[in-house]
Amino acid sequence: MELKRILANDTKSATDRAMALYGRDVLIISNHTVDGQTELVVALDIGEQSMDSTVSAPLATAQSASAQAPSSNFMDHLAQAQGRAPLRQEGAGGRKEPVLAKVDDERDYLRSREIMDMIRDELASLRREISLSQKTLGWQSSLNLSPEVEDLLGSFTRAGMPTGLRTLLLDTVKDMRSEHEALLAVRSQLEQIARRPSVALPMSGIHLLAGPSGSGKSMMVMRLANHAAAQMGHDKVAIVSYRDERVGAWAHTQTMAAQVGVECFRADTSVELSTVLDALAGRRLVLIDTAGAHMPERITEIQSACPACEAHAVVSADASSATLRRTLRTSGIRWNSLMVSKLDESIQPWPLVEFLCDNFLSLSAASDGPQLGALKRDLGTGALVEMAVAQLSRVPESVAPLASIQVAKPISIKLQPPSPRLFASASPRGLRGPFN
Repeated sequence: MELKRILANDTKSATDRAMALYGRDVLIISNHTVDGQTELVVALDIGEQSMDSTVSAPLATAQSASAQAPSSNFMDHLAQAQGRAPLRQEGAGGRKEPVLAKVDDERDYLRSREIMDMIRDELASLRREISLSQKTLGWQSSLNLSPEVEDLLGSFTRAGMPTGLRTLLLDTVKDMRSEHEALLAVRSQLEQIARRPSVALPMSGIHLLAGPSGSGKSMMVMRLANHAAAQMGHDKVAIVSYRDERVGAWAHTQTMAAQVGVECFRADTSVELSTVLDALAGRRLVLIDTAGAHMPERITEIQSACPACEAHAVVSADASSATLRRTLRTSGIRWNSLMVSKLDESIQPWPLVEFLCDNFLSLSAASDGPQLGALKRDLGTGALVEMAVAQLSRVPESVAPLASIQVAKPISIKLQPPSPRLFASASPRGLRGPFN
């Protein structure tokens, strides 16, 4: 991301100049007045060409070195691009020498590119939200909204509701006069749009769970295995960890599987996975845990080795719109169901509610706690909508009015007559009242 500074006489001129230079979707970071002029700071994405030009010099050095040494392999090029000494595959007498550059370098590079793509998607989503909000601001200001509905719309914004969903709900509540009536209409409309049939939990066959990093895939696998083992026996369930290269991931899987009481296996290639699945042909349920990195490639490899394997997406309840779009829509994967994790940690699942309104993907399971037994099997869109709308309600619970006190007979208070000294015209020593 790169920041650009624009100076103009007023805000409109500066905005028009930014849009003319960088397009209508330019992201404005700040707006200040400097020496009588308006200063805009805008953010730009660094394109692929800029990134390629950044590494052009090291790659050119690597290419020249490869031209001089045609027998060098990819690891030689990678080492030279990173400024290290050229690698040698064979030493004297044909004996192979230790390779200095590891495959971990390439893996780290690919992982860093994936993180950059995630950041770019988040920025693009933020830019779309700002653009849509600017377009709908004038329409919203022209509506004659009641004060209660105006405050409710403010709570929509503070709750992080996406602009598209907020605009849809604004069209629903714009003619209502009370907050209670508006909330009922919002709840009813969302439940009607997002309604879909639920899918049963995986209890037989081969199922893989995939999703972004940190979404709780491994814990969801353990919860499903724990539930299935309690229903049909521990010897009928197995867990397979596929190409999870994180440090300590396999040891953690073994520990959790031992706690659940089911066997776990590991496969690092699609060939190993086929062998493991053949050995587990007698198991009734096989759950495959995958890593968050390179998710589409890993799912393609698993389904190539086992075409009958069903894919289930796992996302956290507070996932952003960009994460949901990247995982569930643009990944090109045909998902059999959606599983929602971390319901207990999320208080504003509005991006997930908006996604369910736009996509007909059935829910199958959810987790609402850190324990293995915290598996929620009856999650529906109505429960998600209720959890989201409950955070918008700012109306306190009605308090029963106090009963009026009934008096059998009126109470009459008889006051003593005033002293005649108060009305005396003079008194000794300048005091008022007679002093006899």
